[in-house]
Amino acid sequence: MRQLVRLRFAMAALGLAFATLLVAPAQAAKRVALVIGNNDYKNVPKLQKAVNDARTMGETLKQLGFSVMVAENQTRQAFSETLLAFDHAVEPGDTAFFFYAGHGFEIAGQNFLLPIDVPAATEGQEELVRDASVLADRIIERLQNKKARTAILVFDACRNNPFERTGTRAVAGGGGLAPMTQLPEGVFSVFSAGPRQTALDRLSNNDNNPNSVFTRTLPRSCCNPARISCRWPSTRDALSAKWRRP
Repeated sequence: MRQLVRLRFAMAALGLAFATLLVAPAQAAKRVALVIGNNDYKNVPKLQKAVNDARTMGETLKQLGFSVMVAENQTRQAFSETLLAFDHAVEPGDTAFFFYAGHGFEIAGQNFLLPIDVPAATEGQEELVRDASVLADRIIERLQNKKARTAILVFDACRNNPFERTGTRAVAGGGGLAPMTQLPEGVFSVFSAGPRQTALDRLSNNDNNPNSVFTRTLPRSCCNPARISCRWPSTRDALSAKWRRP
């Protein structure tokens, strides 16, 4: 139930972010999106649905008029190059949308997005993770430097601690990500789970949907930009119905 409440708030927040697109002036600059999905991790547990989530969101954003870049299974080097290409695509006044599905990890209140070649780490090796990962706050800074009019960041990355191993002490940090507070004006961030909570990939062991619980519901609610504001309640109802299943 707690995760359901968080999903409702996430949908409402994203609805507010999308609503800003509907009141944009006619001469507003372009809409640019980067969606990333990481499944094929080398040194931590692999994921099954992150790439599908990125593909689904990419198609949805195209319907909303975004020019979409889709990147899958990014190493640290590839991640950096992809972000640089995104930088080059965003111009002053643009609306920028960043979506990430994959492993994420919090260290000392900062959120890191993990590339597929992030090293396995144990207690006391937090700096390995920092150096090999992408700081989420840095993405916001880059979009601000490009003077994006609106920046929307969605993180479907709040899974379990990927560094836990039987018989070893894990890197400090639990499941989930830290809240991003005091965001600059025009910047919206949405997480698929509450602060330091984990998100669901499946509703049950018999759930064969190719997308995570968060991502499978989101596109149906925002694919029609003319009706975004009135479609968010239906998203919450859909989530409620799923959570009521035995």
